[in-house]
Amino acid sequence: MSWRKDVDPILKEHLEALIKESYRYKRSYKNSKDVSKAQLWCALACLSKEIFDLNLKVKFLEKALQGAGKKKSVDEDVKKVMDSLGKF
Repeated sequence: MSWRKDVDPILKEHLEALIKESYRYKRSYKNSKDVSKAQLWCALACLSKEIFDLNLKVKFLEKALQGAGKKKSVDEDVKKVMDSLGKF
């Protein structure tokens, strides 16, 4: 665990969050032949899911902004997405 102390402070918070997130899937990777690799794959899957979710939200916002002249409720739609981003 000492190597984690030497990580750049800018990245350290993100590293710790990712380790905690991947730990949620310990039951999945603990029976693997190579636990550390399996944990890395779980962490990678978590990052991939985050990117996918953010891309969906960005696409929704782009469509909402494109239709701003056509749609009166665009402010409500953008507010809903921004609220959901705040929860993320």
